[in-house]
Amino acid sequence: MSEPRGSIANDPMVMDVWKRLTKLFAVWRLIVIAGFTRRVMKQYSNDQMTTLMRSGHWKIALGLLGGLSDAQVEFLAVWARLNAERSERIFRATALIMVTIPVAAVFGLSELDPEIWVRFGFERVDMLLVVLGVWMVACAIMMAAAWRARDLSDLLELEQGRRALKRAKAALQRP
Repeated sequence: MSEPRGSIANDPMVMDVWKRLTKLFAVWRLIVIAGFTRRVMKQYSNDQMTTLMRSGHWKIALGLLGGLSDAQVEFLAVWARLNAERSERIFRATALIMVTIPVAAVFGLSELDPEIWVRFGFERVDMLLVVLGVWMVACAIMMAAAWRARDLSDLLELEQGRRALKRAKAALQRP
C-alpha cells in the first residue's frame, strides 16, 4: 500500500496496519454499537482493562500488531499518541468556540437590538432547541472521535507493555 500522493512517506506496512486499526476503532462503532453491548454495564467498574481485553475489536487489533516489529509498534504508539492529543485539542477548541461565540453573539445582539430574535424567527423555543441540538450533536461526535483516538493510543501502549514483559521473561529464562 502506498501513501497518498503528497503525504510524508512512512513505512507502508505500518500505515496499512494503522488504516485497519482506525477502521476497528471507528467513531460510528462507538456511537452505534458500544452503547448496546454488555460492556457498557461494566463502565462503573474500577477494572476497565479486563473488559477491554475481552472486547472483540481489541483482540483483532492486538492480532494485527502481532506481525509488526517492536520498532514498528513503537512508531505506531507515538503516531497514535500524537493523533489522540490532536483529536482532544480539536474537540476542546471546537466545543469552546461553539459555546462562547454563539453565547456572546446572542447577548451582544440582544443588547444592540432587543427585537432581533423575533425578526429571525427565534420567538419560538423549538427553533432555538433545533440549533442547540445540532451544536450538541456536533460536539458529541467530536468527543467520540477524541475518545476513540485515545482508545487506539491506549491499545498501542498496552502492546508496548506486553512486549516489554515478554522480553523481560525471556531474559530471566536465559542461563
